[in-house]
Amino acid sequence: MRQSARQSLWEDALYDQKYDLAVIGGGLTGLSTAYFFKKKHPRAKVLVIDRGFFPIGASTRNAGFACIGTIGEFISDLEIDTEDQLKRRISDRYSGLKLLREVIGDEHLEYQHTGGYELFTDSDDFATVCSKIELFNNWMKELVGSEALFKKTEYRGYPAIFNPIEGMLHPGKMIQALIEMNSQLGVQFRWNTDVEELDHANGLIHAEQGVSIHSELLILTSNAFTQKILPDTSIKPGRGFVFVTSKIEDLKWKGTFHYDKGYVYFRNLGNDRLLIGGGRNADYQTEETDEFGVNESIKEYMTDFTNNIIKPPKGWQIEREWSGIMGFTETKSPILEFVSDNCVIAAGLSGMGVAMGMKLGESAANIFDY
Repeated sequence: MRQSARQSLWEDALYDQKYDLAVIGGGLTGLSTAYFFKKKHPRAKVLVIDRGFFPIGASTRNAGFACIGTIGEFISDLEIDTEDQLKRRISDRYSGLKLLREVIGDEHLEYQHTGGYELFTDSDDFATVCSKIELFNNWMKELVGSEALFKKTEYRGYPAIFNPIEGMLHPGKMIQALIEMNSQLGVQFRWNTDVEELDHANGLIHAEQGVSIHSELLILTSNAFTQKILPDTSIKPGRGFVFVTSKIEDLKWKGTFHYDKGYVYFRNLGNDRLLIGGGRNADYQTEETDEFGVNESIKEYMTDFTNNIIKPPKGWQIEREWSGIMGFTETKSPILEFVSDNCVIAAGLSGMGVAMGMKLGESAANIFDY
């Protein structure tokens, strides 16, 4: 670590360390990477670096859906990717959620196995999706087993497709549990540390205030913010809008719900509130940003959706709203690749970080011949 004029003699021993692995990005993927690497190599010195007080990209700012995707989304994905790659993503999402629940535990995740509904208001769209149920159920039997079969149904008067294997969880408690698990293994953390430059050839991370950190191995799990560190990466940011309603008496909607190829989603939050998010497709260009904030046109779009489709009682209000920044690849498949012999990117979860983050982290932790 570069010395500062304010660094004391005693701080040399504290700061001037060389790590075996430094993980840049303290979200689900990064914490999982550190956890699995440290479990495999107990004597290794492992450091997690994040620019926030806690990870602030998407891991603690998402809607808490534990999902693998809808048929409408799959049909759309086949326009940009191959059948084999889509099958792999579905399989990875399913096994990723299973791994997440096994490692952290349903109690610590506050996981609820509710199943998920894809809703429709257009009869032609519904007919198109229904015509593909048999196809994708055959995929499910091949990839994850018969318990994942899609079923034609309805919910509150809307045509729907039900997926029995989905659920919801608490993202904040998920991350807190992983931080504690890493701490127990001896993983170190540097929060509020904004990386300004990465000299991966020499294993150096240059951060704010003249701080440099030296590590033999580097893994970037910074997802949407990877371009800030490596400008040539193909991962693009995408902002997501989420809000929570005021209390709704006799709330009828219970479970997880998807609409418009998964671009809009909502679920109950407890017994008397709704958590609603999405709408990025209403203004793609503006939402391709790594700046937090609320797009008023999307907020209006989502408010209209709530009033016209969900139809809560009059007088409901937005109690809290926020944004999260996701990282997207062209095909929606995450990236796990070497930048150099000692540096790897593990990012680009494309809105499926909850399902795929831990599995990607496990793969990243095992990629080096250490």
